[in-house]
Amino acid sequence: MTKTMPVTKTMMRVAVYYNNRDVRLEERPIPQIGPGELLVKVEACGLCGGDTMEWYLVHKAPIILGHEPTGTVVEVGEGVKKFKEGDRVYVHHHVGCMACHYCQRGDFTMCEHFTQVHIEPGGFAEYFRVPAELVRLDTHRLPDHVSFEEGTLIEPLACVLKGIKVAGIQPGDSVAVIGTGLMGLGFIQFARMWGAAKIFAFDFSEWRLQKARRLGADHTINPKTEDGKARLFELNDGRGADSVIVTPNQLVPVEFGLSLAGKGATVHMFAPPPPGTILKLDLNDYFFRQLTLTTTYSTTHIETRQVLGFLSSGRIATQELITHRFGLDRVADAIQLLQQAGESLKIVIVTTLTTE
Repeated sequence: MTKTMPVTKTMMRVAVYYNNRDVRLEERPIPQIGPGELLVKVEACGLCGGDTMEWYLVHKAPIILGHEPTGTVVEVGEGVKKFKEGDRVYVHHHVGCMACHYCQRGDFTMCEHFTQVHIEPGGFAEYFRVPAELVRLDTHRLPDHVSFEEGTLIEPLACVLKGIKVAGIQPGDSVAVIGTGLMGLGFIQFARMWGAAKIFAFDFSEWRLQKARRLGADHTINPKTEDGKARLFELNDGRGADSVIVTPNQLVPVEFGLSLAGKGATVHMFAPPPPGTILKLDLNDYFFRQLTLTTTYSTTHIETRQVLGFLSSGRIATQELITHRFGLDRVADAIQLLQQAGESLKIVIVTTLTTE
């Protein structure tokens, strides 16, 4: 068990987001917890692609981001039996109400309550409060052999797992993954678990394509240097892919993904494009190829538990995925690095790191 010290101070450091180039290290009061709640000292928190979507974030600013946190329980609210001080935990940031129409259908992320509950103030802070419903439904102890940094992969990979469930992959299928950042590499690993026979990875970065090969891609294709569609059809017995995963959040990759789809294929759009993005479809072609276009938003308490199981059993190559670490004072630098989409994958904010 991790030893903890009593929280004797009242203020903490936080990284406050104003825009992608302006994230300031400020002080805020340490949250006070109530019955059924936890106070967690942050050890690490992953930086998500969603933390760089300025169009989505700037109207909410100033805001404290960070929704992939792990840490140590330092205070336990009245009535909490599941956790104790010193426990190493991962905490999800949203959870459904479990009672509404959408939750009853299993569409937990469509629940109006889902985005109303969240950790306070966010993971890019020294401490956060865990609301009672998150304590009950989506807070998990980390096994001793799963590091705090590895635990930050639970939320993003749970999003991937939710996507893989609707991607229509059957044993023996061919799967095309467009974009081999963290999420794309997650899709490659899960597609292999789901029984894909051929996995094609597409990216403009040779460094990322090399990672894709190490993590299970059978063929890697750089559309900058060759005709990606022609190459896939050549390698796939003259057919398009049975399942296409599009991880970038722009229109062109979605259009490219539709062009790679074979008859009866599912094309999964994983990330949200900016508002007003219009996709034009030839509905005749769409109909006669019998295509399915799917999306998934966020993830749920079901996938987080499942991914923790995969991490615990060593079925995910976590060491290949975490590439950079920054302190709270360098969140803006981390955002700029992630946006470059170069030689970086998962970037983790570690509260104990400071600029020297």
